[in-house]
Amino acid sequence: MKKEFDLEGSTYSNNKADFKRILRKHGLRWKGSLGNFEWIGRDDKVTAYFDRDEQKGITLNARLVWEGKKKSDFLSELTDWIKSLHGAPVRRGGLTKDTKQKIQRELEFWDKIHEPSVEAMKAESRPESWITKDLEEWKAKRKEKEKELKRKYS
Repeated sequence: MKKEFDLEGSTYSNNKADFKRILRKHGLRWKGSLGNFEWIGRDDKVTAYFDRDEQKGITLNARLVWEGKKKSDFLSELTDWIKSLHGAPVRRGGLTKDTKQKIQRELEFWDKIHEPSVEAMKAESRPESWITKDLEEWKAKRKEKEKELKRKYS
């Protein structure tokens, strides 16, 4: 199994002593090197990846990747710690709540421009079959637009 978590860089930096305490408590030991941040225990392994601004000397983002054969007490405590710091699990293939909201806002805007007005078409005395056809075409284009936005934001 593999679980990934993202933390804002300064949050991680300000709380890394707690992270190290959790590692020690569960018997994970440093096995990394200067560019490779790894802690390994009997049943768990954690690798950290840092996005840093070297000029300013700050960590912008920290990604912690847990690996193990099954869920463990360490994973539970790590997850709780990350949640307490408002960190987020990385979802592969899924979209975060914020991303879904962005997509929804863009679709609403797109709809205002492209959605056919049934009332206007009826007022123009368009045949019902034409109105249905226009709505079906719009729905198909909207699905394509939604797929495009999901690709863009995932």
